[in-house]
Amino acid sequence: MPLYCIQKSSDGTIVACSSFSDEKTAVPAGFTVCTSDEYLAAKDSLFNCLRMQARRALTEVQQDAVLAVAMGQTFSPQMQTFVKALQAIADGTDQTSTVLPTKPGASQT
Repeated sequence: MPLYCIQKSSDGTIVACSSFSDEKTAVPAGFTVCTSDEYLAAKDSLFNCLRMQARRALTEVQQDAVLAVAMGQTFSPQMQTFVKALQAIADGTDQTSTVLPTKPGASQT
């Protein structure tokens, strides 16, 4: 039977979750054992939060950047602003946004 664990910050917010195939696994420091339902809810919350969305969007932007360079193009000032906004959300600097910024045109010639 799997072992499910979650880790909470000092304010009670879930910040990580882990599952182990062997229930005899030692619980990592800072984690507590939880039910499968608690684990699934935590996993869903963590992976669908705005910070994770921003990180996924940054991965897409990196692909756009590679393509832009290959095509001899550069990112527009609007795209640079978009990337900075995503970075702020992803690294936790921006804690007030509730949605991702709208992506502008990826490149200009």
